[in-house]
Amino acid sequence: MKKLVLATLPLLCLGAVSFAQAQDASQMKGGMPEPKAVGAVPTEAQMAWHHLETYAFVHFGLNTFNDLEWGYGNTPASTFNPKKLDTDQWVRTLKAAGMKAVILTAKHHDGFCLWPTKTVDYSVKNSPWLGGKGDLVKSLSESCRKYGLKFGLYLSPWDRHNAEYAREGYQKIFHDQIRELTSNYGELFEYWFDGANGGTGWYGGADEARSINPKEYYMYEEASEILRKNNPNIMIFGGTVPTIRWIGNEQGWAGETNWSTYSYNEEKHHRENIWGHREGKEWLPGEVDVSIRPGWFYHHREDHQVRSVANLTNIYYQSVGRNANLLLNFPVNLDGVIPRQDSINIVRWHEHIVKSFKNNLLKGARVEAEDTRLGDKFLPAHLVDGKDNTYWATMESKTPSIVFTLGKKEKLNNILLQEYIRLGQRVEGFTLESRAADGSWQAVDTRDSLTTIGYKRIIRISPVETDAIRLKITKSKDVPCLAEVAAYLAPELVDAPEAYRNEADQLIIRGASPRHKLSYRIGKGKWQSYTGPVQIPSDHVTVSVMADSGTDKAEKTIRFGYSAKNIQVDSLPAAQHKALFDGNGYTTVRFKKAESVLNFNLSKPSLVSSFVYTPTQHRDAQGHIQKYRLYADNQLVAEGEFQNIKANPIPVEVRLKKPVRTQKLRLEVVRVLDDKDFFEIGDIAFM
Repeated sequence: MKKLVLATLPLLCLGAVSFAQAQDASQMKGGMPEPKAVGAVPTEAQMAWHHLETYAFVHFGLNTFNDLEWGYGNTPASTFNPKKLDTDQWVRTLKAAGMKAVILTAKHHDGFCLWPTKTVDYSVKNSPWLGGKGDLVKSLSESCRKYGLKFGLYLSPWDRHNAEYAREGYQKIFHDQIRELTSNYGELFEYWFDGANGGTGWYGGADEARSINPKEYYMYEEASEILRKNNPNIMIFGGTVPTIRWIGNEQGWAGETNWSTYSYNEEKHHRENIWGHREGKEWLPGEVDVSIRPGWFYHHREDHQVRSVANLTNIYYQSVGRNANLLLNFPVNLDGVIPRQDSINIVRWHEHIVKSFKNNLLKGARVEAEDTRLGDKFLPAHLVDGKDNTYWATMESKTPSIVFTLGKKEKLNNILLQEYIRLGQRVEGFTLESRAADGSWQAVDTRDSLTTIGYKRIIRISPVETDAIRLKITKSKDVPCLAEVAAYLAPELVDAPEAYRNEADQLIIRGASPRHKLSYRIGKGKWQSYTGPVQIPSDHVTVSVMADSGTDKAEKTIRFGYSAKNIQVDSLPAAQHKALFDGNGYTTVRFKKAESVLNFNLSKPSLVSSFVYTPTQHRDAQGHIQKYRLYADNQLVAEGEFQNIKANPIPVEVRLKKPVRTQKLRLEVVRVLDDKDFFEIGDIAFM
């Protein structure tokens, strides 16, 4: 196929097409019909959802006051009593952070309802908040309308408080709650059914485990009809008739290969949600849900663990930049407001994103394509017009090249691509090259896999100065239909360095770049420059570390428990012993299931008030501890489960009911997630 040049002369471009001999002038002007759709395509409601890109989750309820992630449903409603609750503050903060919408957890697994429901007594109407007259759902919905944000709701199907749960009578309660929420609070853009189902709970006073078949028990088909009665364009997360899919983790990333198509009836493992299905029968785009802190609900101990601007930016690239929407959670504190540090970091993040994508270096570029479909509708110029509702398409080639020539040399480090997804997701592979000074083409330096594109794909590359970019489609399901290609120079950001404690009780700090200045402080002491290993107190030390590029800096705080030299583990080899207490969740120790009892021996009788279990932090890790018991001198001092550890494998601190002085500790692993024949520990600390 001859090269077709686009610029400002479409008639000349058309004259260059080899197929022109077979076309008369009127045919060429009118052009060819648009390509046929390939596979599943989005509805208009799904297209509107794609355009949102980023929006907020809010978790607030009894768990906030219980300092828990998953309450059992046995906490009195009177516990809920925020003193300064201000939903306007939430929405002002989120709007300043560029969020387009808010989803509220109206009822979590504990069953406590944040609106005065008529279905149960376990709600705000029996709390002291506003004398039992409050309605948090109403308050937030009104704040959203006031500031122009869309509003959505989360309703947990699982109810650990309700005596009828797992029995026939609960379905009516559940569906009636949906009717209340979809009838009384205005239009809803999205509705969340969480996937956690059945297990231990209070269940109206019956402290027991109950199980159900979620696909049948909740009658999701009928529930969805209730949702759509007053909200025909609502997006549904979860259940059996969703319109969007969970991305398969709660860590803030989608697969680099990410199809918006999916078939639940062909799913073999939920991890497939990360990548989608190439031949999926439905358009079910992925939604990345992650919290701005380690937990979903507020915990004071996590005040120093708010995600940095750099970390949030990385999440953006791994979610929105990988053809998914980002649902970012904000834990509201006990007063009823989004904490100050969370507000600062998220607004700074938004400012950085705006700055990063403000100046499209390909705007006004000359675009040349090897193959272009006949007609003004398909011109290569559409690739740089800043609109995702116009597109370029080929006549017949599935592997065309496109060259973007800039007016001058520019430095860039981001390349953005969008498909015209109204005709389906097509591209399976591509390459990106920059033109060198001698005119040769060089592959850009990137860690990203150049596979699917979808609604939006952002490729981060090592900074390169060039006057031209070449895009080559290497594999496509049918003729490619691309809406946009753009290039940007994003400002450099600094993320907090990694830090751990070695066997000699020395602090080791590693920065992402050798150009960054590293520093540290012990406890509340003065900041000092880091030039090499630093001796730190052996037991119970808090260390802050910082990386500084000169234009940006980031810090984090690490708590270390008893030193490895002051605590021994029966029959544990030296290398594994070191890894178990170094404060690094990536140095993993694996145990056989038969080794489910671990004996820890302190060098002398010492005070223990809590322990921290860190699951292995490697992506796709397995063998997480789910249930445990901890003994001190053969006396049970703590037991429970690490809740939500599968989807959100973060360090979890378990505080003892009261501190104990002991020399011998015993950890019993009662249950391993997914009944694996092994379990893994990234790190463990006794405080």
